[in-house]
Amino acid sequence: MSNKSDGIVEKIWDIFSSMKTGLVLLGIVALVSGIGTLVPQVSLDPEGADAVADIWKTLGFTNIYASPWFQFLLGLLCINLIVCSVQRFGGIYKLSFQPKPPQEHSALPQKIYSQVTSKDGEALKQRTQKVLKKKGYYVTQLEKEGSWNFIAQKHRLGNWGSFVTHISFVILVIGALIGSLGGFKGYLMAGEGSVTPIQQIEISKGQVKDDFMVKINSVEDRILPNGERDNWYTDLSIIESGEEVARKSISVNHPLTYKGITFYQASYAPGGLFNVKVKGEEYPVVLQNGGGNFFNAPGTNLFLVMSAMKTDPQEPVILYQVFDETKQVKMGQLTLGQTETIQDDYSITFEKAAGFTGLQVKEDPGVWIVWLGSGLLMLGLLLSFYWRPVRVAGIMNLEKDHEEYELALGAFTGKFNMGIKEEFDSIVAELKDVNQVTK
Repeated sequence: MSNKSDGIVEKIWDIFSSMKTGLVLLGIVALVSGIGTLVPQVSLDPEGADAVADIWKTLGFTNIYASPWFQFLLGLLCINLIVCSVQRFGGIYKLSFQPKPPQEHSALPQKIYSQVTSKDGEALKQRTQKVLKKKGYYVTQLEKEGSWNFIAQKHRLGNWGSFVTHISFVILVIGALIGSLGGFKGYLMAGEGSVTPIQQIEISKGQVKDDFMVKINSVEDRILPNGERDNWYTDLSIIESGEEVARKSISVNHPLTYKGITFYQASYAPGGLFNVKVKGEEYPVVLQNGGGNFFNAPGTNLFLVMSAMKTDPQEPVILYQVFDETKQVKMGQLTLGQTETIQDDYSITFEKAAGFTGLQVKEDPGVWIVWLGSGLLMLGLLLSFYWRPVRVAGIMNLEKDHEEYELALGAFTGKFNMGIKEEFDSIVAELKDVNQVTK
């Protein structure tokens, strides 16, 4: 039974350690992501996603990136990258920190190869060590009967470039999965002066676990003296247990973060503040231009909307409409400070222009992991392309051959050999130029 289990584990390991498996998974993820750009997604285009055929909705193609099977695909890709990285770790470590000098001349690289001779073997050996050290190489030596063997490395950390890059992809996927499973994404459109429980915002993904209030102190569409728009500004407060625990004036690219939840300024809509009196009770009401929201007068079936607005900051004018459940019952125009009676015990006063702010609200517990993965990805690319390792190996006979000692050496080439030949030639030239080295 144990041998059978070991055999199954080995087969699974072989599958996930295969580069072919990784390429197939990458291809599937790329294909699915491509479909996600063609099929409307619920989080970006709810109306378009709703118009898609039911079969695509059932298969999850209108919410691909949050679907369990897409996350399963990313998990498989993660496992593949981890297994491949574990399998390569030992070899890269030995190559970087425990290199073994070649034992025989046949083990020397032949593509970039040269020989240096000298009548003084000890001097040639010392000269070689000095030249390599001067050029920044770390030399590992081996002396055995009849020969001196060495391998020298420069930019050893460059060996880890592809390894770090693979690990960074694993971390990026893990961060994305944590953010998708543990966070949420939502939207809040609220008027000036409103207080909204965080649990009541419109959620497009995930679930809100916190419980505090969001107060919109003021909203401004700031215009510069030259007529150009400066920015949208929202003075935002966080209320918890009846106390203001955070406050900031946010704008585009300047969000507020509280308990890991970030509020981004996304949009602005003009609106108006009304003082509504119904049966002796007063209600401050903020209505959005264009009928974006309504006010249902308590104890009545009447709904008040602001259908249009002249947004002149000096002389704002609004057009209002009142509906019952079946038809329009009243329509009128109000200037700043003007009062209109809707019914006997129901009147409205236009107090001032008051904007509506559109906020994207997002919690992503995996964001710091994504940033870590991004940093490692940059490090891996820098090591791979700008810190390429160079390895030079050599064998020198300690016994004279034709009254001279001979040093045979060569440079290893990988996928990228740009500059290695020039580096190697400069080493050989200095070894042959005895005067230059001994200065």
